[in-house]
Amino acid sequence: MLNMGFIEDIETIFKHTPEHKRVMLFSATMPKPILKLAENYMKQYKFIKTKTELFTALTKQYYFEVSETDKFEALTRIIDSNENMYGLVFCQTKLEVDRVAKKLMEKGYKASGLHGDLTQNMREETLNNFRHKRINILVATDVAARGIDIDQLPHVINYELPDVAEDYVHRIGRTGRAGKNGEAISLVCIDEKAFLIGIEKLINKKIDSDTIDGFEPNPAIKAEPIQKRQQGNNRKNYNNSGKAKQNI
Repeated sequence: MLNMGFIEDIETIFKHTPEHKRVMLFSATMPKPILKLAENYMKQYKFIKTKTELFTALTKQYYFEVSETDKFEALTRIIDSNENMYGLVFCQTKLEVDRVAKKLMEKGYKASGLHGDLTQNMREETLNNFRHKRINILVATDVAARGIDIDQLPHVINYELPDVAEDYVHRIGRTGRAGKNGEAISLVCIDEKAFLIGIEKLINKKIDSDTIDGFEPNPAIKAEPIQKRQQGNNRKNYNNSGKAKQNI
């Protein structure tokens, strides 16, 4: 909740609680800026951490190397190759969520988008449609998908890799839950290789790679650094005082 911009709500709640209390904070990952914020509300705390491998032990992970311009067609190839495709497709920005979801629907796929600009009623309706499999492809941002618990969700597809490695763990944690097996597929263009290296370092595991026939990356294309893609997204960053600053 700290990372999603609810710090003011949390501070309001704390004002109405006793001075001496027990505070517990749970998170699939704990980036250093969030840990620093958490320290403001905890004294003499104990930090308990499980091995990262536990988050991904039941999830088969691999990625396809593709050119940026081929990503959408590669996505539809993956969907078509899985007869019972039912999964979350992650994009980095809400604008890209809208674009990908719209193109999928125009091609006849049962898909919908989910991001922070939707009203609460619209989000609930979209999630209900997904849970009851009236749609089988849900395109979402990281923030919108935090906390989503879909029973036996078999697939997670990273249409774009996150620029924060911990977000990858959150994403693939939507599948492979409660002892069930899951599959996490990523579409990686040459510009995203640095993000991939960071992810592999975090999870202490080399992710298998492959190519899709007809969508092999062009070796003549040189990598160009990707700027932080939070602009246009519904995330909030924090300054040193812990106050939220909205990226628009």
